[in-house]
Amino acid sequence: MDDRPNPLIRLFLNGTAVGFALSAAFVTGIWLLDIAGIHTRAAHSDDAFLVLFILWFFHGLLFGAVQISYQVWQIGREGQ
Repeated sequence: MDDRPNPLIRLFLNGTAVGFALSAAFVTGIWLLDIAGIHTRAAHSDDAFLVLFILWFFHGLLFGAVQISYQVWQIGREGQ
């Protein structure tokens, strides 16, 4: 029996991991560059961690979905 995971599950997990890694880099950039004053506003708030988590999580979902969509699109183009 083959112990490797289903290729579709690997595709989903790889796309999700890449998406959340890109999200971490993106949110770090937003935070360090203080775009829209997010760092300044969050630094004076008790919920700075919550702001960072929400930004990271939802951007991770977005970037992960884009990565998965792009990979599925490339699968369809491989046959050409």
